[in-house]
Amino acid sequence: MRYIIYLQTVLLFSGCSFFISQKSDNISETKRIQTFIPVEVDGGLIEMEKNDLSDYITPEMVLITRGSFVMGDSTKSGTKNERPPHKVNIDYEFFISKKEITFEEYDKFVKDTKRISPNDEGWGREDRPVVNVSYNDAKDYLKWLSRKSGDKYRLPTESEWEYVARSGSNSRFFFGDSVKDIKHYSWYWKNSEDGSHKVGEKLPNSWNIYDISGNVWEWCEDWYVNDLNAIPKNGRAYSVSTGERVIKGGSWNDFPLNLRHSNRLGFTPTIKMNDTGFRAVMEY
Repeated sequence: MRYIIYLQTVLLFSGCSFFISQKSDNISETKRIQTFIPVEVDGGLIEMEKNDLSDYITPEMVLITRGSFVMGDSTKSGTKNERPPHKVNIDYEFFISKKEITFEEYDKFVKDTKRISPNDEGWGREDRPVVNVSYNDAKDYLKWLSRKSGDKYRLPTESEWEYVARSGSNSRFFFGDSVKDIKHYSWYWKNSEDGSHKVGEKLPNSWNIYDISGNVWEWCEDWYVNDLNAIPKNGRAYSVSTGERVIKGGSWNDFPLNLRHSNRLGFTPTIKMNDTGFRAVMEY
């Protein structure tokens, strides 16, 4: 059970309420798995609740504080485009969606803008991550959500995404270097049954972010560049056009090692794939 303590002072952010999340009692839920000890969720995280305002939905968000981390492949298990690892300093705060953007959220946008609805591949809609959306589609959705809500939503930069995914770790995954426990945190080829799953069904990382590894790849703001050293060291996006945008995180269709946080691919911003969606950042 996760205990929620609401702030005594009401914080308003375009009609959304904030709360402080306390540590999750994940261990009691998994006692039956004798060899598995889940990652502990940090106490005192500031979060924003999901808010369904009929014609649009603001997603659940977690406030990410300032910090530094080593970006890229420090374990020498990745590919050349994940190197060289280097320190990134993020000296600003931002909110990021706790879960991947869902069909429920995206379909409000489709209805309001009279767009063609993305194919759900027969897996279902509602609280499954939206797929078959291009980078351009994701950008359009976030611009629309910004207009509706009055807040500024955007895609995470590649550095922001990896900072959040690692949540203080410097291993392949936020839960360590071994893939033996990956089934508790991720949907991937072996347990996905060839399709996406509802968001938030697996365990979160220590910053209470779900599905950051697996389920669906996630679009990032950056143009894709092979040399990791070219990416800004301040958390901002690589802004020189290369014709491809970055995706991160791996999917239901990937082997476990492909879900490592340093893994990165580039695709044309118009392509739509059934294993790719996105999550949102809200500037703070």
